[in-house]
Amino acid sequence: MSLQKTINEYYHLQIIGLIGISKNVYKIKTEHEFYCLKIVSNKKQEMAYNHILTLKLQHFVALMCNKDNEYFTPYKNQYFYIMEYLTADKEIKKELKLKYYYRYLAYLHNQSFFYQHVEADLIHQQKQDLLALIQERKKCYEDFMKQFEIMRFRSPSGWMLVLNYCRLMNCFHQAYHFLNEYCDMMKEKTEIRLSLTYNHFSYDHIYVYENKLISIDHMTINFCIYDIYDLLQAIDPFFDDCETLFDYYQEKVQLLKEEKLLLCCLLSIIPVVHFSHDEERNICEMSKILRYEECISRLITKLKIDC
Repeated sequence: MSLQKTINEYYHLQIIGLIGISKNVYKIKTEHEFYCLKIVSNKKQEMAYNHILTLKLQHFVALMCNKDNEYFTPYKNQYFYIMEYLTADKEIKKELKLKYYYRYLAYLHNQSFFYQHVEADLIHQQKQDLLALIQERKKCYEDFMKQFEIMRFRSPSGWMLVLNYCRLMNCFHQAYHFLNEYCDMMKEKTEIRLSLTYNHFSYDHIYVYENKLISIDHMTINFCIYDIYDLLQAIDPFFDDCETLFDYYQEKVQLLKEEKLLLCCLLSIIPVVHFSHDEERNICEMSKILRYEECISRLITKLKIDC
């Protein structure tokens, strides 16, 4: 059965046409309204959407029920859902979108916080995973440094790495320190605080005029600070006032000390720099890493003061 016939059968929409926006996203045109259809591989986000409905969370798009009173409709060994079609913002500054995104995260986390019993094995596994990540990233920069040390002629991006190598290594040492502090604190804990997390920052998801986030595809339950970590790994270019924007979040969410330590650890794990044969691009990549380091240093100072 074609996609259009499946939509007609399950939703009784009189479709005039389907407009492909991307591989898995379609704009549905009917006589009176437009809708958006998203094809997904499974129904795992049903749990997240049920939480949104149960908690009556604002700032998220509403999905349409099909004839079986379900939100996810089977189609060719996959599923799709239909939601209202919203018009994207025009010429909205990225800084303003970030400000609203922090507010949406604060609202989402505050409305969905809950405590769950924690087993020692979970914290042990978390520690092992983070240790492996720190060691992997640290070794990556150590290998780059070894390569540049033996080069007769170093590129500008290579000199940027050499001159800032100690700064970057200090971040990894910080990460070890914060991880140990976090694990020591968690030895005394029997519960952890979790919440719904958005888990997929994108400027394209932030509709300021509509006051909504338009995706639910990666939402899950986790420590709230992973949304902050995800955001700071993804934003490009980096803004000089990133800690000021972070204040919009902290005004609403009272982070626990263990959450601050975990966030400090995660932020200290410097992202990998991707070198190529394009030296201009390499310089931009190194500049981005150095801006990241400067920003997270200020954020960590702020978080440590608040502890």
